[in-house]
Amino acid sequence: GTPSDLLIDVFKVQWNSGSALDLQTIMNLKGMKRSEQAAMLEKFGVDPATAYKGAAAGATAGSMTENILALQDRSSDVAAKVNSDLIHMKQKVEDFRKAFR
Repeated sequence: GTPSDLLIDVFKVQWNSGSALDLQTIMNLKGMKRSEQAAMLEKFGVDPATAYKGAAAGATAGSMTENILALQDRSSDVAAKVNSDLIHMKQKVEDFRKAFR
């Protein structure tokens, strides 16, 4: 898994539209302590009081399940786009090769 000190950077790169709640869900899944979560949420840009209150409340099992399903849907969309781009790239390379034969 991602080291805690890199979690926010990796989160922003992998899920640039992710919210503080999404980040908190990931931290819950990683089993991070509430105090660590509050510090990470503050580092993410959430007001310290709100971060601590949110970390103390935690995400519910239902919301975690919904977020996991949303992540799975997004990952399959990304995989389909990458596959499509790869197919187009291969076709362009083949067309380029044929032009010089």
